[in-house]
Amino acid sequence: MDPENVLELICSAPERYETVRAALRHRGDGATMRILRDRYRASEAHRLETAGSSDASEEVGYAEPDGPFGWRCRVWYAKVSPERGVRDRLEVELPREVYPGGGVHISAWDGRVSGPSTAVSARIGGGPPEGDPPWLWMAQDGFWSTYLFDFDGIAGFPLESRELRVEGVTRKAGREAIRLVGVPAEEWDHWPEPLWWGADEYEFLVDSERGVLLRCASRLGGEDFDALEVEEIHFDERFPAEVFSSRQPMPWP
Repeated sequence: MDPENVLELICSAPERYETVRAALRHRGDGATMRILRDRYRASEAHRLETAGSSDASEEVGYAEPDGPFGWRCRVWYAKVSPERGVRDRLEVELPREVYPGGGVHISAWDGRVSGPSTAVSARIGGGPPEGDPPWLWMAQDGFWSTYLFDFDGIAGFPLESRELRVEGVTRKAGREAIRLVGVPAEEWDHWPEPLWWGADEYEFLVDSERGVLLRCASRLGGEDFDALEVEEIHFDERFPAEVFSSRQPMPWP
């Protein structure tokens, strides 16, 4: 399979499932992220993106710690209709290095864009959300997990503008996956979230049947410094109604 076929598979992923239930893990290296953020702030790309309105010499705060960090979460994701979009539920494990007793942060959305809606935000165990470190705030934002299921639509990243190559087939989370590796074709002219400006390689493991990403990593010097990967995934299950309204952790079959 050539890169163009894999890109078509990724773009068509939302057509290949009705629901997704997945357990995910994120791992990052804050020290490398800080170096790349500083480089970006001194770059022409940053000047263009901010229209010259920011001072690269100003001190800034960093969301990430100065070292390794990460989190685990569970996601329920369901398509509804073009009018209502998707419904989703996110349960983030509160890391024990932050809250020794652990716990879970819950957020859910029923997909309604008009009329009565259900938006859930709850926490079982741990401390109040106001005490979370900034990197844990990101973990509780559904963008940083659900983009794996609709990378083209949610992230909006123009994969076509990268130099891509297929490096064979492997397995991930019990699924057959195509390994797609990308190298920037030219220097970025913006910050390419959820990927990283300044990485020298991007790795994607693409589910060969469904087109969702089973792994998305930014790499530098042959090592991951930011990676989100699927540990367990299930498609086309029927979710009980309370998945998108319960303020308690859901059972995990």
